[in-house]
Amino acid sequence: MRAELARQLRRRRTWVGLGGIGAVPVVLAVAFLLADAGRDGGGGGGDPTGLFGLATASGLNFALMSTAATAPFLLMSVVALFAGDTVSSEASWGSLRSLLVRPVPRAALLGRKLAAALLLSAGAAVVVPVSGLLAGTLAYGWGPLLTPFGSLGAEEGLVRLAAVAAYAAWSGLWVATLAFALSTTTDTSVGAVAGTIVVIIVVQILDAITALGTLRTYLPVHEGLAWLGLLAPEARWDDLARGVLLQLPWAAGFAGAAWWWFGRKDVLS
Repeated sequence: MRAELARQLRRRRTWVGLGGIGAVPVVLAVAFLLADAGRDGGGGGGDPTGLFGLATASGLNFALMSTAATAPFLLMSVVALFAGDTVSSEASWGSLRSLLVRPVPRAALLGRKLAAALLLSAGAAVVVPVSGLLAGTLAYGWGPLLTPFGSLGAEEGLVRLAAVAAYAAWSGLWVATLAFALSTTTDTSVGAVAGTIVVIIVVQILDAITALGTLRTYLPVHEGLAWLGLLAPEARWDDLARGVLLQLPWAAGFAGAAWWWFGRKDVLS
């Protein structure tokens, strides 16, 4: 697995993905400074978290806002890129068959590639709050974390920010396994990545349709904002725990489909 991870780290698309998502908080900081957004404290009517209006209170606030802004779609797109490009890229280069000629079981090969993709995805989830914390502290200074539920000290706020980033990374597990499963079915990375992004959009639209009733609660994105419970002075764990558990059946199903399909696939390239 170490060799696979080193190989992925040498690829240009890895650094483009990490660099691109890491640049978002910097761009946001510049935009906030140019717009002088902190003077009126307005967060805009389209902010379901209430964090945009508090973004300029401190570096911690800005990092939290950056994480909240990127987690639902941009982070998931980067996860789809890392996981959806693993097997399909080998097929498009014509190197997949040579890998399978070696005395390595297909299941082991898939396990190494998925593990590397998950580590890179977790790295992307860490890059955003770190970049946001650096940019926000330079722009607005170090201070306590103000939330819609109260105020947290700087040290406690840093711990809560790390927990939010961890939950955002975990929430991408279903995306990673879906993209990985699609990667085993196609010889083009674009197809696997684009297909995953389309599914992300469709699932988020379905989750917003209240007419679906309790069916929405089984969607992998339904507890996407459960991390807000971490911002209360006394953290709320119920929705968070449900969000963590909700990922498991989807991830297991997609990963199982990847192993089942690839184990029976005729690899010709």
